[in-house]
Amino acid sequence: MHDKLFKFKQIAGLVFFIAVLSTMGMITGRPVMMLVYAAFFLALSFVVYLTLKNNQRHFEVSQRSNKTFRKVLAGILMLLAVASPLFITLRTSVINLPESMSVGVVIPLMLGLSILFIALVLTTVVLINRKGTTLANRAIGYIVFVIASIIPGILMSRVDSTTMGIGSVYYVSMAVLILAYNAMGLYFSEE
Repeated sequence: MHDKLFKFKQIAGLVFFIAVLSTMGMITGRPVMMLVYAAFFLALSFVVYLTLKNNQRHFEVSQRSNKTFRKVLAGILMLLAVASPLFITLRTSVINLPESMSVGVVIPLMLGLSILFIALVLTTVVLINRKGTTLANRAIGYIVFVIASIIPGILMSRVDSTTMGIGSVYYVSMAVLILAYNAMGLYFSEE
């Protein structure tokens, strides 16, 4: 019974993950893009599943190929986490920047803020989950998390203080958070 519940949780988590990421298609302004995003993430998950299934037999783990594959996949996810806010800002109408901001200013600013946000969130994960044996580490971790969660709203309120603008930037931040957390999990996972 425990195995069936575990499998059900895995499948439900995958379906939820694909559903959440597929809603990113709404930011393009065309609802049909949700289906395209869902198909893309479903295909990506299927490829990952097949690759892991073919490289690992029951009770036999191929250490070298799995490590390499996980690290490459972690790198791809981290690049997506860093680049997705920039892509969304430049290619969609979700985040409306002032006309006075040139692309030469937006690109380094968005990349720097994305890296700062990811670094703060991953520091939080390390402090709370991995080094959280002391109260001081956990307290610092939660403080860093509060700071990281405030940054997108404060920055967006200077540009577009509407509910839609601030909500959109938090939605993008959530996608970045999911990608970065999964990249960290893949990179540091142990067999």
